[in-house]
Amino acid sequence: MSVIIAALRTLGIAGRKVSSAARDWAIVAGVFAVLAGVATVWLSIDRLPPQWDHANHLERVVTCAEDLARGDARRVLERSSFYPPFVPCTAALVYRLWPTDEAASQAVVLLFLGLGMGATYLLGRRFSGGAAGVVAATAFGTAPFVVYISLRFQLDLPLAAMVALAIEALLRTEGFRRSNWSLTAGIVVGLGLLTKPTFLVYVLVPIVWLAVQIDDRRRLANAAAALAIAAVLSLPWYGLRLFGLSAQIGSRSFKQAAESGHSHPLSAAALGYYPWTFVMQFGAIAVALFVIGLLIAVRQHRMLLVSVVLPFAVFELIQNKNLRYTLPLLPLAATVAGLGFAALPRRARLGAGALLVVAGGLQITATAFGMPPDLRISGVGIPLAIVAPPSREDWRQRDILALIASDSGGAPTTVSVVPNYALFSVSNFRYYAVRDGRPFSFSRAWDDEPLGVHYMILKTGDVGPSWTAAKIQRINARLASDRNLARIFPVIGEFPLPDGSVGSVRVRRMPAHLDVAPSAFARAVAAGLRRQLPEVARDVERFDVKLQYDRDVLSGHVRRAEISAATATLGEWTRGNPAVLKIEDLRIVIDDLLVNPYSAWEEGRLEPLDARRFRLERARIRAADLREFLRHLKGAGRTSVTLAAGFADVTVGLPGPDVRARVRLLAVQDRPFAIETERVQIGVVPVPDFLTNWVIRNFDPAPGIAARMPFPVEIGSVTMTPSGIEIGEPGR
Repeated sequence: MSVIIAALRTLGIAGRKVSSAARDWAIVAGVFAVLAGVATVWLSIDRLPPQWDHANHLERVVTCAEDLARGDARRVLERSSFYPPFVPCTAALVYRLWPTDEAASQAVVLLFLGLGMGATYLLGRRFSGGAAGVVAATAFGTAPFVVYISLRFQLDLPLAAMVALAIEALLRTEGFRRSNWSLTAGIVVGLGLLTKPTFLVYVLVPIVWLAVQIDDRRRLANAAAALAIAAVLSLPWYGLRLFGLSAQIGSRSFKQAAESGHSHPLSAAALGYYPWTFVMQFGAIAVALFVIGLLIAVRQHRMLLVSVVLPFAVFELIQNKNLRYTLPLLPLAATVAGLGFAALPRRARLGAGALLVVAGGLQITATAFGMPPDLRISGVGIPLAIVAPPSREDWRQRDILALIASDSGGAPTTVSVVPNYALFSVSNFRYYAVRDGRPFSFSRAWDDEPLGVHYMILKTGDVGPSWTAAKIQRINARLASDRNLARIFPVIGEFPLPDGSVGSVRVRRMPAHLDVAPSAFARAVAAGLRRQLPEVARDVERFDVKLQYDRDVLSGHVRRAEISAATATLGEWTRGNPAVLKIEDLRIVIDDLLVNPYSAWEEGRLEPLDARRFRLERARIRAADLREFLRHLKGAGRTSVTLAAGFADVTVGLPGPDVRARVRLLAVQDRPFAIETERVQIGVVPVPDFLTNWVIRNFDPAPGIAARMPFPVEIGSVTMTPSGIEIGEPGR
C-alpha cells in the first residue's frame, strides 16, 4: 500500500511537485518488489511441467552448467543452433550456487525484469521527465503479458530488458561523442545479440539514427570501438552460424508458420493480430496513454516513433505471429505512454495515474491468480489479462521416467515421446531426464516404422496442435489395430493424467524363437524386403538379397544383410514427386538387423526395428545423374558441383555472395562421411585456412543426417573423377 501511495504522490495526486530521482527509483523498485513477490508465491504453488520452448531453455540451463563445470567453452558455443547462450548460461552460473535450476532460472528472469523496468524508467525520464519515467516503468512491469512471461523461463523478457538498456546506453553516447558510454553501448549491444538473434531488429533504428550524425574522427573512432566490442562478444557464437542462421530465421518466420496454420502475412487476420491483442498484451490504460503519446512523438520525437513503428512493421509482415515477438517493443511503447501521460493536463494526470495503478494491480492478480477470473473490456469482449493461475497438477513425467529407468536397469536407451501436448511432450520429458541425469535419448513421434525405438510414451485424448496431431493419431491407431506391432511393444505402465486422459509406456520386447525353420524364416524376411523395394527404388536391375543368420533369426535378429543391384533409381517414392538419384553397382550392408518376427512370418511384411550399422559399401554415381539430382533436390537448386580428379568444386548459391570450395569426401566411423575443404571463397574473397571450418560447417549435411538416423550410417572410401563418384572398391 505504501508503494501505491508513494506512486500517487509522485504522479501529482496529492498536489505536490514531481519528486526527486531517488523517490522515482524507490517507487520503481517498490513496483518491482511487488512483482517479484507475486512471482515467488506463484512459483511456490505451481507444479505444471514447462512447455515446449520453456522446457528447452531450462534444459539448456542444466547442460550449460555441466559445460561450465567442465570448462568446455566450445560446447557452450555449439549447443544450440538458434538460441545464443547469454541468458541460459547466466542462469547456469546461478544454478551452480542455488539448489534448483528452476529457482535459479526464475531469479535470472526477475533480474532482467528489474533491469528492464529500470532502463524503461530512464528512457521515460529522458523524453518527458521523472513522473513519466515512473509511469513508463510501471506500465511495462505490470503489462499483462510481461506479468505472464515473468513466470516462465523464456528469452523474450530478458531480450526486452537488453533492448531498453541498449537504447538508453546508445542515447547516452550523445551521438558517439562520449567515449565511456560508447564502450558501454558496445558491451550492451554485444550481450543483446547474445540474448536472441532478433535483438538487432529492435535497436537498428537508434543505431542508424546516431551513426548518420557522425561528422568527425573522434565520433567515428568511438563508434568503431563500440562496433568492435559488440563483434568480439557476439562473433564467437554467430560466426559458427554465419550462413545457416538466416535460413533458420526465414524458415521459422514463414515456412514453419505456414505448416502450423498461421494466416497469410497480408491477410486481415494476420495484419490485425497484434493490434487486436495489444490491449491484452500491454493493458488498457497503458494503451490509451500510448495512443496519446504517439501523437506527441509524431511532432517532437521522431526517433522514438520510428524505433517503435519500424520493428512493429517487420513483425506485422512476418507470417509467424506470437505476442513474445513484440514483447521487446513494450519498453519503447511504455516510453511513448510516458509521453502521453506528460502531455495531459494536471487533473487528467491525476486520474490517469490512479487508473494506471488500479489497472496494474488488477492485471497482476488476474494474470497470476485468476482474480478476477474474466477481466474484459465491457461491450467489446477483449480480455485485459492472460489468466494463468498456478496449478499443482502432476503430469507424471518423473514417474514415467523412473519406470523406464527401472525397466532398462539404468542403461542408456532411446525413448520416442509420441504426443506433442504442451504439458506432455518430448520437450518436458527430455528436460526432466537431463535434470535428473537419466541416460536417455529422446525423439518425437516416429515415421513409418519405430526404427531405433526402445520405449514409447503415448497419450490418449488431446495429443497436441492440429498440425502435429494427425501423425500422432495415426501411430495410436496403428498400435490399436496392428496386433503384431503391439505384441513387440507391450504396455508396461499406464498413468492417469489430469485432463482425464491416460499416458502409457510401451517397451520393445523381442520374443523367444518362433517355432519354424530358420531358413524358412530367412526367406520370409528376404521376400518382405523385396516387396518394400518399390518404396525406395525403381528401375532396379539384378537385385539380390543375401542374409547371414543363425538360430536367433527366429527372434527377428539377422546378423548381416547384403543388398545389391546393378542399377537402381533411389528416392522417397511414397512422398509424391521426390528428387531421385540413379546409382550403379550398388551394395549395402546392414549389420545386426532387427525385424519384427511376427510381421515377417505371419504377414510377409518387413518391419525393421533397429540395426547396429548401415553401410554403403559400394556405389557409382555418374556426374550427369548427380547434377540432375541436385537440380530437383529441395533447397539445393542453386548448388552446383563440378567433379574433378580427387575432388569436387562446389558452389552454394546464397541471397548474398555465393560460397565456393574445393571439397573431398572422407569415410569416417562417427558419421556418414566427413568433408575436407580447401580454397574456400565467399564471393571473390578467399577465406583463411584457420576459418575454413567456421564457414563450411554451415553447409555440411553429415551431422544432420547422423542426428536423424536411429543407428550409425557409414560409406566406403570415396573416389572422385570428372565422370562421376565411386564409393568403395569396385568388384568387392
